[in-house]
Amino acid sequence: MDNILKKEHGERAPDLNNGEEAWYLPLFGVYHPKKRDKTKVVFDSSAEFHGCSLNKVLTSGPNLTNHLLRVLLWFRKGTIAVVADIEQMFYGFLVKPEHRDYLRFVWPKDNNLDNQLVD
Repeated sequence: MDNILKKEHGERAPDLNNGEEAWYLPLFGVYHPKKRDKTKVVFDSSAEFHGCSLNKVLTSGPNLTNHLLRVLLWFRKGTIAVVADIEQMFYGFLVKPEHRDYLRFVWPKDNNLDNQLVD
């Protein structure tokens, strides 16, 4: 979470006005068995509340992921392969201000576990 906050991929949310609608994403940590000192934060947009989840109400677009076989065949075509690290890619997108209340999460203030929880 420290990287998300330092890179400004997350920000402190303003207080909600009375009657304003919001959605809170549950989050949990995942780690690789060989990298136990590094924990990756995962936001669960499929979590349901009263039968509704963020994933259920979002409009899905076309599947733009490449099939593994196609990728492997591309590597056989050329003599040089290029690989890139996409760390933090999924957090680096712009959300319109009017939609930000639907991507809220709760975390300790200033990323300090001794502080109170804030949105």
